[in-house]
Amino acid sequence: DNNQQCYTPCTEAINTNPFAGCSPGWDCPWFPDTTAGYCKSEMHPTQQYEIYRTAKECCQENFGGSTCLQKSQDSHAPFPWPIHFPGTPEHRQDSPDSEVHRQTFFFPDLHNKLNCVQGRNYESWMLEDGFPEHYLFIDGDECCDKWYPTETNCPDSEPAVNPEEEHAAWYADPYPNAGYFFPDFTVSSCGFGTDYPSWFGSNGYEKWYLFRTASECCTKYFPTSPNCPYEDQTSYEPGYYWESYQNDLPNDSDAYPVIRNDTFYPDISAGTCVNGTDYPDWMLSDKDFERMYLYKEPDGCCKFWFGEAALLPCMNSIIQGVYVNGTNSNTTDSDIEAERLTKWYPAIKGNNCRNDQDMP
Repeated sequence: DNNQQCYTPCTEAINTNPFAGCSPGWDCPWFPDTTAGYCKSEMHPTQQYEIYRTAKECCQENFGGSTCLQKSQDSHAPFPWPIHFPGTPEHRQDSPDSEVHRQTFFFPDLHNKLNCVQGRNYESWMLEDGFPEHYLFIDGDECCDKWYPTETNCPDSEPAVNPEEEHAAWYADPYPNAGYFFPDFTVSSCGFGTDYPSWFGSNGYEKWYLFRTASECCTKYFPTSPNCPYEDQTSYEPGYYWESYQNDLPNDSDAYPVIRNDTFYPDISAGTCVNGTDYPDWMLSDKDFERMYLYKEPDGCCKFWFGEAALLPCMNSIIQGVYVNGTNSNTTDSDIEAERLTKWYPAIKGNNCRNDQDMP
């Protein structure tokens, strides 16, 4: 909204992942997990309505104490330094229990390719007692003979889709996770990338909605579409999440904005907003009041209180107020009082407004 609060309706975000390409613990959002007792950072957060930019903010708001932050930081894949890339000792030591000592095998892709594939991203239950001898093979021909004896193109040369995509950061190669073909029901065709709906990459839905090849996706969901896929690897720009909104520029580049710690609030009588913290105490007395009256940017204040039509006049007439206990370290109580004495006030007895410095 105008106060930089996120109120995007689910109907506008359900078909995409606004955090596509993010890396857990680095730039993926954090959310509280009340069952675990700490905060988590995931690539595909679903049904999470309270998210935070940092683990510290999440912990302070929901759990407190000194253990939440450490547990939160230990819960995600180490990133992004090279010593933590998949295959290194540091990476495996910190892996989830289901990923520890995971080796490369040929295994049957039971849901997507319906073929034998090679990799480390087999389903975790294949490691449990009694299953490896039937599902994990050193030799690809053994896997094919057991599971797909009539398949002439076995084993498949393409890797399988990660069946537990949230674990992809632990064994994906290259890292971070690669793009997939996925059904885009809004255009009745298959797209490619990482911006598929978040729920496609969680809770086992990966096996039904994410594909390594266009033909697998199109054949399954849009077999009669003349334009499938509508995008492929040639239109995909792999990279990290933050690269999608900011190019790699030097620190002294003018492209980086100057971040100011300003506060703006409306002055109804003046028809504009005031830049300062000398607002009435009641504006800060309630969360709803704070969101309604206090803004970090002048355009948000002007739009909400005076409308689009008055935006330009409001922006051009911003009143410089006083920062109380803020960035203006030279401001004193007497300065604040002198500033307020210059303002107009309603005189109830006279039924008019006055500017005589004799307000109550």
